[in-house]
Amino acid sequence: MKETKKELGLFLILTFIITYGLGIIALIKGGLDKFPVARYSMYIPAIVVLILYLVVYKKSIFKNNDIGLKFKGWKYWFIAPITIFGITSLTFLISYIISPELILDKEKIITSANGFLDLNNWTLSLVIIFLLNVLIAPLLNIFMFLGEEIGWRSFMTPRLLKFFNPFTAFLIAGFVWGIWHAFGIIMGLNYPGHPIIGNIMMILLMIPIGIIFQYFYFISKSVFVPALAHGALNWSASTYLMFVFNSDKVDTLIYGPTGTVGLIIWWIFGIWFFMKFKTAYNNVYKK
Repeated sequence: MKETKKELGLFLILTFIITYGLGIIALIKGGLDKFPVARYSMYIPAIVVLILYLVVYKKSIFKNNDIGLKFKGWKYWFIAPITIFGITSLTFLISYIISPELILDKEKIITSANGFLDLNNWTLSLVIIFLLNVLIAPLLNIFMFLGEEIGWRSFMTPRLLKFFNPFTAFLIAGFVWGIWHAFGIIMGLNYPGHPIIGNIMMILLMIPIGIIFQYFYFISKSVFVPALAHGALNWSASTYLMFVFNSDKVDTLIYGPTGTVGLIIWWIFGIWFFMKFKTAYNNVYKK
């Protein structure tokens, strides 16, 4: 337990020093456009884990499936991203019901769909665009999302679960994951113009989303699964805002997967997945 505490502490210290260090430099230089290196912060959690394993503690990253670099749980490689896409779609659907003016008019949707993939059938084009961005794009960009998921899902949270009950562990994990985004939000990512409330929203969102991703990691035993789910979230939200919704009218504090609408939906599903996780963890994984 003492060794685990040291690993966890060193991981958090190094991850935040490097990430926040890049964030401070970016702020001083005038933003992410002036210091684009900071955009690669998503790789830092995984890089720190690999350094700890290979350099500091000289442990095998493959032994005992420690960080989930296994090609397992194949069905979840499809179930996880489709589930996340479904939840993301629900947040946009409810946003549309609340404010129908958020959606682009039909002609603009047809133009954007056919402009990207012209099949002489804009509905089919749109369906294929979403399938590509939900299933294929996350796979092609898997290393980007592994950068975070190796750190949060396969390294940090399992160690937190050794010290705390699942509820407390997930609250801590979500808080850490949320504040890790702080400098990105300050510089306009996710919640442009809302650096303070945006960071609060991010923390509140990362708790339920983290629970869902963690469930898929534990049930599949593969970190590739939450990485694909992470990718599906990012790509599906971007696709809606690019092809269906007017991104200029969508207030990210209110609508979509990052707004208040999304926060409520994510927490509903997060609680449900938390109960599923507890069952799986206690019956199968807890030792």
